[in-house]
Amino acid sequence: MKIGIISDTHDHHANVLKAIEIFKNEHVEYIFHAGDMVSPFTAKAFDEVKNVKFIAIFGNNDGEKFMLEKVIEGFGGEIHRDPYRGQVGGKKIFMTHKPKLVDEAAASGKYDIIIYGHTHFKDIRTVGKTLIINPGEATDWVCGKGGLVILDTDSLAIKEMEL
Repeated sequence: MKIGIISDTHDHHANVLKAIEIFKNEHVEYIFHAGDMVSPFTAKAFDEVKNVKFIAIFGNNDGEKFMLEKVIEGFGGEIHRDPYRGQVGGKKIFMTHKPKLVDEAAASGKYDIIIYGHTHFKDIRTVGKTLIINPGEATDWVCGKGGLVILDTDSLAIKEMEL
């Protein structure tokens, strides 16, 4: 199963639209957003990826939380308070916007995949049996280029994509 992983979109609408096209072309079944969408109009754009489960967490820059929740729930997605814990494709997933939670979650050995954001810098590594993914920023404001990750949950193969 393929999942799309994105974070820190910060209302960069052009890159959100590029990400949506990539998710469609890659035929992802899930999209995980690791926080800082910022506003409801950014969230609404993800409704364009049909037949995909959208799961997000709130970040520190998300403003109108009530409306973000309403928009995302309106197209069948989910947005959670930080952190999110769930299971997809037989893999236990922990998602947070807060980098300070990553090491403890990895050390627990409870999760197959940890997804996080906030730093705007890509971080893909393995700690023990846990794959850790920060896709970096979807904007191009801190690192100079936006990106996302496509993960195959069966093989744990990672495809890094530039926006």
